[in-house]
Amino acid sequence: MPRAVTRRFADAVTGPRGRWVTIVAWLAIAVAGFVGRSHIDDVTAAGQSSFLPSNAESTRALDVLQHSQSSGEEVPVVLVFNREGGLTETDLAAIGRIGKGLDALRITGATPIIDPFSAGSTESLGGIAKIADGIGPISRDGEAALVVLAINAADRGAIVSGVQIIRSYLAEHERPGLNAYVTGPGGIAADLEQVANEAGKTLLIATLSLVLILLLLVYRAPLLAVLPLLAVGAAYMVAIGIAYLLIEAGAITVNTEGTFLLLVLVFGAGTDYSLLLVHRYREEMQRGRPVAEALPVALAESMPAIAASGGTVIAAMLVLLVADLQSTHWLGPILAIGIAVMLVAAFTLLPALLSALGERAFWPAAGSAKRVGHSRWTRVAALVRRRSRAIVFLVFGGLIVLALGNLTHHGTIGFGQGETQPTNSSRGTAVLGDHFPPGIGSPLTAVVRVEDLGPVVEAMEKLPTVKVALPVPPTGGDGSGDDGSMVVVVLKGDPYSGEAAHAVAGIRERLHEVSPSGLLGGIPAENYDIERTNAHDTKLIVPLVLLVVGLILAAVLRALVAPAYLILTVVASFAATLGLCTFAFSIFDSEGIAFDLVLLSFLFLVALGVDYNIFLMARAREESALRGTREGTMVALVNTGGVVTGAGLILAGTFATLTLLPLEELVQIGATVAIGVLLDTFVVRALLIPAITYRLGERTWWPSRVVASDAGASSDAEPQ
Repeated sequence: MPRAVTRRFADAVTGPRGRWVTIVAWLAIAVAGFVGRSHIDDVTAAGQSSFLPSNAESTRALDVLQHSQSSGEEVPVVLVFNREGGLTETDLAAIGRIGKGLDALRITGATPIIDPFSAGSTESLGGIAKIADGIGPISRDGEAALVVLAINAADRGAIVSGVQIIRSYLAEHERPGLNAYVTGPGGIAADLEQVANEAGKTLLIATLSLVLILLLLVYRAPLLAVLPLLAVGAAYMVAIGIAYLLIEAGAITVNTEGTFLLLVLVFGAGTDYSLLLVHRYREEMQRGRPVAEALPVALAESMPAIAASGGTVIAAMLVLLVADLQSTHWLGPILAIGIAVMLVAAFTLLPALLSALGERAFWPAAGSAKRVGHSRWTRVAALVRRRSRAIVFLVFGGLIVLALGNLTHHGTIGFGQGETQPTNSSRGTAVLGDHFPPGIGSPLTAVVRVEDLGPVVEAMEKLPTVKVALPVPPTGGDGSGDDGSMVVVVLKGDPYSGEAAHAVAGIRERLHEVSPSGLLGGIPAENYDIERTNAHDTKLIVPLVLLVVGLILAAVLRALVAPAYLILTVVASFAATLGLCTFAFSIFDSEGIAFDLVLLSFLFLVALGVDYNIFLMARAREESALRGTREGTMVALVNTGGVVTGAGLILAGTFATLTLLPLEELVQIGATVAIGVLLDTFVVRALLIPAITYRLGERTWWPSRVVASDAGASSDAEPQ
């Protein structure tokens, strides 16, 4: 954008009339966004099957069952009762009455509950325990019993409300010494949603508090700390409001994780953009410009770098549209919208607020006249001059050592795992595993032709990972193969574990040998399909993001050499961060690594890491025209070191707030991105990149040239 255009825009936004029009307009749309945010939990998607591509085998299995049985997406809910020392006949009678009572409530979307514990049962299941290897309503040790139903997940909110009704009914009919839990996929999904709702409030409060504290430490001026927070908060409300409208209209599908990541990204990146604008504002005031002139000049001068930075992040996020996994596919546009809205707020609302307050924004410090000391970064620049070669070798060597942690063997967190605080469903799952085959809580379902039922059951029971296989005759159809005939396959191990997901590969292979048209579904199969789809997406997205970011860097810096080593350093920093964190998560006995940790941490660290590189290298190119590349790089390091380090601390802090949540997947993503940002800010961007640039000198800008003045050119002699 031409400088004259940016200056006219800056004058309009910060002018006596324009600033108030801007503030009022933002207030109105932020209030509308707040209304949307209050309903966002009602429209975010729950259940991982909705995020799998339609061609995934587990999705096709579910589609066949829904079509053949004329039912929706039925999610099992398992009620587990246990008494230490053994259930009594009175207990069993009471459990039977509870089952009948729940059935009479007619819970929305729920299947009828069959009572196997009383003589009035229309279909006795008591004999199953004898013929199905311990699979039945009463455990072999007599200490636990099960009541099972299913709830149609196609009814929005039916699982959460249904599980709440069940738990309330159990509380009203509690028996001394008889423990009752609601688990299975339905109970787990309800608890995850409840945990997510509570976590959302915690995340918002923690992020606001942390950013405010860090801004106060940076500025030492209360109003100057609050103004960026107001701009970022308004941008977040507008972004989440847009997300709500798009989800409600059915244009996109987003899960709760996506809304959490939107929050931390907007607050982290938005605060960074605010810091850069305010820093330039201070610089202009320190040069003696009056407030009325300093702000529009600062806005006009900082817009290109901030726009390039935000544009890089937006472009990287939009690459996610090529993903097959829908939770990843739609995450890109939501995050891109958040950054775009934040850029608009940084160029309009924040300058308007600063203009309205004038010099009072710097109270009680004389911020307009006080020059921030650069002694610390002057010493860093001197170190880079003296030891540039050693810094390059030592830092790269350290990054390679840390990257070795990626060789650590680890499992993967799937649905039903990853809660860091106990819930009713997690305790129920533990009881279920103690008294029944663990796989009973979430079995696999093999959809086969009716004539293949016998051979499939026989083949499944011979597999070492399978506890028992039970045939379920079709409820309708013509036996043509897509009639919903299925075999329930109960695994020996925890059905939610990474090991169970990996066992699916062998089970599927054997199923297809016996029944070529067979389809394997269920939660473990969905976990496996999600891992495979995500792995495919990662292999596709990583090189595309690097290509997009590299092209943007080449355009911004008008060079090829600098973008090449900037990309190399970002990738090395990411590999080191991931290796360190993977090793740490394995040491701390985590259930596994989040399936999307590699992709999401790569996306954030590359996009946001390049942000800081743009700030440093754009300033270095500007200074190189005056002093030569080597001296210009040192001047750029001194001038940008403080503000970029402060921005890095705030960005790392916002992502670190994810570690406060009781969801292991978000804890891992937050910790990895926070550590990666700190590594990039204090080591890669502060030492490695300046050292490489210093070594290369004018070759940095090849094939273009930066013509330096005679005074500065002499400083570009080959370093020793």
